[in-house]
Amino acid sequence: INLNSGLTRSHSFSKENDSFNKSISIGFTQSVYESGGIEFGIKYANDELTSEIIAWENANVAILQTIYETLLNIKKLKLQIEQSDYTLKNKDIELVLKSIQYEAGKVDIIDLNNAIMSKNNQQKENISLKNLLKDKEYELSKYTSLKSNEIKILDFKIIHKDKFLKDNLNIRYENSKVELLDTSYKQLKSSYLPQVSLNTSTTYTNNENKEQNESGKIGISASMPIFDITKDSKLEKSKLEVLKQKVNVTDMQNELIYEYEQILAQINTYDEYEKTIQNNLKLYEDLIMVNKSSNSAGMTADYDLEVLQNTKKINEYD
Repeated sequence: INLNSGLTRSHSFSKENDSFNKSISIGFTQSVYESGGIEFGIKYANDELTSEIIAWENANVAILQTIYETLLNIKKLKLQIEQSDYTLKNKDIELVLKSIQYEAGKVDIIDLNNAIMSKNNQQKENISLKNLLKDKEYELSKYTSLKSNEIKILDFKIIHKDKFLKDNLNIRYENSKVELLDTSYKQLKSSYLPQVSLNTSTTYTNNENKEQNESGKIGISASMPIFDITKDSKLEKSKLEVLKQKVNVTDMQNELIYEYEQILAQINTYDEYEKTIQNNLKLYEDLIMVNKSSNSAGMTADYDLEVLQNTKKINEYD
């Protein structure tokens, strides 16, 4: 929309008179056809909105992932502290036994000192774990007022690789950038094609002789760039950005496939590790039963049974 006004004074040499004119005009120009440019402009705005929404979702998921990982670390640290407490009980028993053996002359001062240092190191580990737990609980408090024991930790199931790639927000965001760059390229390309505009205007004039005049016009104009020395380089650069982004998407997909397969391999390793732990627990159960019988008969010391029971608990936490 254009708005113009003006004041002019004119003199006629054929007549000895001057005239003072006032005028105001308003005009409107609307592009009605841009060889697809209008549609691409709308599509670009929609693609940009889609990309921003995915980026917003990605940022929120990153926060949720941080909270989830923090909760897992808190749970793990609590278990490690309980496990460490049982280890410390065994260190206490070991120190008592070494002290008795030392007093009986069965071990030297080095063995006793090693037992003391081993217990001290275990106590330091307990303190370190408790401090880490406090740090993680403080980190959780930055995101929520709920305590860790008030939040239920979800148990995620393994999903198919294709669904993993399809629903991955990073891939979706990078693909949205492909769409955005491709639309930008097509929009730029259309700017070098014919364009049609509709224009209309109305004008009002008045002079000091009290003559008034109103006029209006409407028209259609067509335009097209004839020569632009930078046209080819601009189009090639824009198209290259699209191709580069597609390569980025492919590279990211390959990285995620490798990550997916690596995680599956780790899960399988954990399954094998769990079987080993279960076998060890069965062995400790048998040893505890045998030791209880021996202990009742007075053939073994109470400390032996307590060490076995504590060691079984330590393995259960694994």
